[in-house]
Amino acid sequence: MAVVGGNGPSLERIAPGRVLAGDTVFRTNNFFFEPRHFLGRQVDMAVMAGDPRVAPFMFETLWRCRHDYDLRAWTSHNPAVIRAGRRRFKSLFRPMGYRDAHVGKVVDSLVAHHQRKPMTGTYAVLMAHGLGMDRIVLAGLDLYGATQRYIYRPGPQCRALMGQDLGQRGADERLHAPDLDRAILEALMQRGDVSLSRASDDTMLDDLLPLAPSREGATFAATPRRAPTDWAARSGLYDIRMLRALRHVRGWARNRKQGRGG
Repeated sequence: MAVVGGNGPSLERIAPGRVLAGDTVFRTNNFFFEPRHFLGRQVDMAVMAGDPRVAPFMFETLWRCRHDYDLRAWTSHNPAVIRAGRRRFKSLFRPMGYRDAHVGKVVDSLVAHHQRKPMTGTYAVLMAHGLGMDRIVLAGLDLYGATQRYIYRPGPQCRALMGQDLGQRGADERLHAPDLDRAILEALMQRGDVSLSRASDDTMLDDLLPLAPSREGATFAATPRRAPTDWAARSGLYDIRMLRALRHVRGWARNRKQGRGG
């Protein structure tokens, strides 16, 4: 049994017995900002994605949390993110892979149809399936449909780079389409070689996935932790202020070009 833990607010509403302490744990992106260890300290696989220019600071922050988590492996589908992660976690990298070629073809077809990218949580589900997991429970994968985007509040550097409304704005329509992620999950369910379910009620997936069955056994204790409040300000010689400055310049140049075009 595997649990894929996203960063949505439903992560703190896991129903009793739906996830057990012995389950294989997959986490996504900035899970280290969680205020409590909702799925324990052991992370069997971290699936990392997002803006590759931000990735060096995301991995540096994870590195500073390395005593908080027992990270066993990580992966990414993005070559630029992989390059950033290898600086700190080279030995733990594992290639991203689908269970078979048919899954890849289906995903590529759906991506082409929707003209968007899957969310990182969906890639984590695909990775768990690719590793042979036949039962996968989704926790905290809210497809940005809740009023609050994350289980944590993004810090000043996060908001400065990604937008001041980062914690509340929902899905970024330029990059993601929840219908794409739902279609991928539905396609996996139709294969018949994996059972997908959700760990709680009142999620954006209630109408698609059944509630996971309750099982007997030890559950995760959501123990409090002293989490970082923002991304690390430096990664090697790379200062996060440099990225902010570059984005301001690009934004100014883009607005100036659009003004001329009008």
